[in-house]
Amino acid sequence: MTIRPTYLIFQHKQKLKYIFTTCLVLFMISNVVLDYFYTLFQKSSFYISESVLFSSYWLLFIPIVSLLLKSIGKTEKSTLNLSLTSAAVMLHLIIYPALIWILSKTFYDHTFPYWQTFNFGISAYFIKTVIIYGCCLATYTILDNKNSQQPNNHQNNEGTSKQNFIKTIVVSDNNSKKLVLALNEVFYFSANPPYVNIHHLHKKYLYTETLKSLEDQLNDKEFVRIHKSHIVNLNKIVSIQSRQNGDYDVTLSDDTILRVSRNYATRFKSRFAKQHQLSTK
Repeated sequence: MTIRPTYLIFQHKQKLKYIFTTCLVLFMISNVVLDYFYTLFQKSSFYISESVLFSSYWLLFIPIVSLLLKSIGKTEKSTLNLSLTSAAVMLHLIIYPALIWILSKTFYDHTFPYWQTFNFGISAYFIKTVIIYGCCLATYTILDNKNSQQPNNHQNNEGTSKQNFIKTIVVSDNNSKKLVLALNEVFYFSANPPYVNIHHLHKKYLYTETLKSLEDQLNDKEFVRIHKSHIVNLNKIVSIQSRQNGDYDVTLSDDTILRVSRNYATRFKSRFAKQHQLSTK
């Protein structure tokens, strides 16, 4: 089966964003809990509002890391990447006390001075900030190196993969007569567990395989999965219409209308644009 690096990269980035955000939220909650136990140990008062306010340090990572990765993605120089990472560290430590000052002045009776919070941030969070941004840079570099190697692997294997793509498919008609169907005449395949329906010209045939098994044998430059129940021939599509909710409707040349699930929309639009030299909205 052909390797699909762009689709896999997208999946990895989305998964890492989810893990990173979840960890930050957990760090923030842990920070509040530790503050509570510290006040118990010191036998002092605990103010959860102030604890949450100062724990906003962790939430600042979300926008700044996003900005950092976008900036790194535009350059290939490692020295510049280190400079950008250092700038992100300083930006975080500068914005943090400013955020505390603005929020406390707006929502609290007591305003925390900027420089007091700045000194606190340097002493309490400097090492943590350097480590986290450094790990983000290292993770991005490792993933970027792996991704840059994938197209070469794809090209090296393309010649051997092509011979595995089927050009025809053998089915039986109602009289148990074996028929050889050309795949370029197939409009789409639909799931009919444990079988597959082949929609060929104006007739439908039953095929004794699963949709997943069939997908692995098809040339993904011609056929693409648009739904858990459908694989469509890109050359049979005549129009695409957005549903304004992440899903799309595609109309085939035989006037069949199929839905493109939002889970498959990104990959579908990429394949369709390459096949037809168009861009879809």
